[in-house]
Amino acid sequence: MQTKKTFRQSQIVEVVSKDGSIEIATLAERLQVSGETIRRDVKELQRKGLLNKIHGGAALPSAFFDTPFHERLRENGEGKLRIGQAIAEIVKDGDSMIIETGTTATFVAQALSVRRRLTVVTNSVDVARSLAFQSDNAVFMAGGRLTADDGAALDESAIAYISQFRVKYAIFSVAGIDLRDGLMSQRVSEANFSRAVISRAENVILAADRMKFGRSGLVTIADPRSIDILVTDCEPSGNYRAMFEGVRIEIAG
Repeated sequence: MQTKKTFRQSQIVEVVSKDGSIEIATLAERLQVSGETIRRDVKELQRKGLLNKIHGGAALPSAFFDTPFHERLRENGEGKLRIGQAIAEIVKDGDSMIIETGTTATFVAQALSVRRRLTVVTNSVDVARSLAFQSDNAVFMAGGRLTADDGAALDESAIAYISQFRVKYAIFSVAGIDLRDGLMSQRVSEANFSRAVISRAENVILAADRMKFGRSGLVTIADPRSIDILVTDCEPSGNYRAMFEGVRIEIAG
């Protein structure tokens, strides 16, 4: 189960992500803890690269704040937070996994801070930064050119790197879940990377919040029935549930 400290830190990131910046006193009032407790949490979150300390408050890192990735992070942040916590219940200490880039993956990585001795392969700077300094984890970062939006490596060298590993879990998200075309991405490179990730895991976890259902994209990644576990924050409607026939569906929260 997620500790109170980790859950509180996830709440802090959620609040700051919505507002861009916030005063320590306001955070303390909202979360019903002391200002000193909030300052300690903000200090730790800054060490992880998730927040910046500013005079009397906390803010998102400026480079992160100015990207479309930040805008997507704020979209249904509460649902993504619950999804991250649910995946942290599935994953056990000592497990191995590949975690892709994405806003939901950011919340997953934060939630996984309660786990110990994880082996994590990722193409995401944010995911690596969240888990590399935690509890004897072994974190492997796929190399290659990083995208300006989300700090992810998606080129052929990144695919070649992650293809060396065989892991227990693949954790990925999508741009949309379309009734006709299945799991969708907006980038060819991202879809190619996702397919490689799926092929290297014993169990494939799709982390998709309610906003993804009914959205389309440019490229089809895979058939929904090719995954093992769908973790979402809402009960899929009949048509979408039929898409995931045979897939274990976990409703977070």
